[in-house]
Amino acid sequence: MSKKYNNFCFFKQKIVKKKGTQMLDQQEEFELLLRDKKEDYHIFPGDQLYEAIVNQVEHIKYIHKLEGLLDEILAETHVTYSLNVDPQELYYDETFELFKHLKKYNKNLKIELTEHLPYKRDGDYVTEFPLEQVIKLFELGYEIVLDDFLSGINGIDKLVILSPFISRIKISKLTFNKKISDVMFSSFVNEISKLVQEVNPNLSFVIEAEEKKEIIENLSDDWFYQTYFFDKPSILR
Repeated sequence: MSKKYNNFCFFKQKIVKKKGTQMLDQQEEFELLLRDKKEDYHIFPGDQLYEAIVNQVEHIKYIHKLEGLLDEILAETHVTYSLNVDPQELYYDETFELFKHLKKYNKNLKIELTEHLPYKRDGDYVTEFPLEQVIKLFELGYEIVLDDFLSGINGIDKLVILSPFISRIKISKLTFNKKISDVMFSSFVNEISKLVQEVNPNLSFVIEAEEKKEIIENLSDDWFYQTYFFDKPSILR
């Protein structure tokens, strides 16, 4: 395994209902946040992760590191974690070997499909989406989440196409910062939530990165939230 992945680790951040920091009537849940240790601090390893995603030789090494980390985390927990997966990774065999290996933990691991356009694949870059591969993950028993809804390739058309195979939609306030007002954001996400429910009433809805108390207080009690307002990321040991 390449030394560039030696210091990779995961932080965690809670996904909660609005009333408190425990999800009501559900298993406690966190998102796994990939970090790289640099001396006495941790950073998101953007450059290394990009290289691992676009280069399959590097990706195999990266997946080997993830397997060790996830085995250790999932074997010792009864909570649920969600893990970001780039659509490009769904075109690599080793990704599915990893999730087949982790299948015994599939009730404790959700897969979040990021919004990034696959870098290397056959077909039209505008229209193609790895639907067949998403269905394979679904058939392995994993819950699948559409991350950063309305960003990148995760548009409304993907919501409609994927609705039988996903359990949740996440929408990030960061996508809309400095673009629309707080009032407009509140109105907007309420309308988007209605759309999601019309497409599939069983889908849950998550707001990420909204930190303002007055905004959160005016949003739905039925939604989930992943925000510094409720929980700051902390390292998994």
